[in-house]
Amino acid sequence: MTEFLAGFPGPLALLFAAAVLAAESGLLIGIFLPGAGLVVALGWLAGHGVLEVWAAIGTAAAASAGGAQLGYLLGGTGSGRLREFAVRRFGADRIESAVDGRAVAAAQALAVARTVVPRLAARSGVGHLRFTACTVPVALAWSTAWVLLGAWSGAAYEQVRTASGLFGVPLLLVIALVALVVRWARRRTRTRG
Repeated sequence: MTEFLAGFPGPLALLFAAAVLAAESGLLIGIFLPGAGLVVALGWLAGHGVLEVWAAIGTAAAASAGGAQLGYLLGGTGSGRLREFAVRRFGADRIESAVDGRAVAAAQALAVARTVVPRLAARSGVGHLRFTACTVPVALAWSTAWVLLGAWSGAAYEQVRTASGLFGVPLLLVIALVALVVRWARRRTRTRG
């Protein structure tokens, strides 16, 4: 991805990255698009003087947050098949409790979840203002972290890029495990009380 982006002049590289990042978090095809790896590549280019760091961070954050807004809006107007599938698979009460502000914020930093959760949030009744308040700061923090990591990675760029793509899955599993433990502890406390 870095070689591809380096072939463009700086503004066109940012425009291309913005389009991919917006599609990655806003359209269901985004599940198959590079997210964190692309942001790390922007950082690498910024570290080598092709782009300005602030422009790479701003572009990545705006595109990711804007794509989440698109996903939310599409989720509110769509057929609801994604939510119906999730309800059949996990149950309505689990979906309603899982898609709250914390889940929306955490999803903004995780591959695949960044694509799916905005639609589920819209269908589950999370307000647009609350959704925006949860996604925008996390998109900014996520973009800043990955761009700076790419800019500072130097010779270790390939290892960082590979790790950035793999990082989301283990983190998602850890969050799910913590959520299950918390849920189990709450149920146990209720049955005792």
